[in-house]
Amino acid sequence: MGLLYPPSPFAPPTITQRLLTTPLRFLFHLAYTILLYLRGPSYSPPPNVDPIKVVCISDTHCKNPLDFLPPGDLLIHAGDLTNLGTVAEIQRQIDWLKSIHGAIVKGGFSEIIVICGNHDSYFDVRSRSGHDRQQKQKLDWGPIKYLEHSSTAVTIHDRTLNVYGAPQIPKCGGKEFAFQYPRGQDAWSGTIPDDVDVLVTHTPPKTHLDIPLGPNAGMGCEWLLKECWRVKPTLHVFGHVHSGYGMQAVWWDEAQFRHERIISRPPGSFGALGEVFDFRLWIEGAKLLYQGAKGVLWTKFWGGTAGGGVMINASLTWQTTDRLDNDPQVVYL
Repeated sequence: MGLLYPPSPFAPPTITQRLLTTPLRFLFHLAYTILLYLRGPSYSPPPNVDPIKVVCISDTHCKNPLDFLPPGDLLIHAGDLTNLGTVAEIQRQIDWLKSIHGAIVKGGFSEIIVICGNHDSYFDVRSRSGHDRQQKQKLDWGPIKYLEHSSTAVTIHDRTLNVYGAPQIPKCGGKEFAFQYPRGQDAWSGTIPDDVDVLVTHTPPKTHLDIPLGPNAGMGCEWLLKECWRVKPTLHVFGHVHSGYGMQAVWWDEAQFRHERIISRPPGSFGALGEVFDFRLWIEGAKLLYQGAKGVLWTKFWGGTAGGGVMINASLTWQTTDRLDNDPQVVYL
C-alpha cells in the first residue's frame, strides 16, 4: 500500500503507482488502448434494421438512478442491487425496476433483465440471513426477467437476442457474500450456451475492466475469460469491480490474446527494474504491437469488417465510495 499501491485493494492505482511498479506492462497496455481506438468499433448493428438500444447498469446498492437513466429498449442490471441483500431490500429494488418497465417516461424499457451480485445475499441459501430463511415471502418480479445460471430470449424490433446470466464470483468476502467460489477454481467451463448473444455476469473476466495492480490485482476470473473466448458473446455486461468501470472493444484475435497474457503476468522478484529487463516481456510486447498494428491496417485500409464484440463494466458506484457517480453505459446491437 502507501506510495506504491492504492490505499484500498479495491481502489484503482494512479499512473505514478503503475509506472513505479509495472512500468513496462503499463506502457504496453497504453499502446494497446491506443491501437483499439485507432482500429475503431469492434461491432456494428446489422444493416437495414432498427438497432436495439441497450442500457447497462450494475452495483446500484439500494439506490434508484432514475434521474440520469437514459431511455432505451433493453435495460440490463448486472447485480448488487442492494447492500445487505435482505428480501425486503431486494423487493424494493425490484419494485423500482417494475415501475420503469414499459413506462412512457424517461427510462422506460420494453425488457429488463437482472442478475444478482455478491451483496444480494438472499438469492444464495448459503449466504441468506437467518431471518430471511424463516420468511415465507416470495419475490414478486412481475415482468422483470431474473437470470441465475439460466437463459432467456428477448425480441425487440422483430429481432431476437439470446441472453445468459450467472452471478458467481471468485471469493472476495465473508459468508454473507452470495455465490462465491474459491479463487482459481473453475466455475465456468462449459456453462455458457454456444448461441449466446448477450452475456451478463457479476464478475469481470480477468484483465478486462478489472483492477490492474496491487494485492488484489485481477479480481476478475481467468476461467470466465476462457469461457468468453469459447463463446465470444457480442455483448458482455458485468460490474462488481467498481474501479473497472468503462467500455472496451474486444476482437478475439491475437493482439487481444497477447495483451491478456501481458496484463496477467505475475509480478517478478525484482519489481519494476526486473520488469524493464525482462526479455520475455519485451518479446510478448513486440508481438502485441505487431498484431495490434496489423489489426488497424486490416480494418482501416484492407477492407476488414467489425467482427468482435463489446465488454462493459457497468458499475454505477464510483470506485470505493457509496456515490452513484458513474453514468449508465449505452450500446446499440
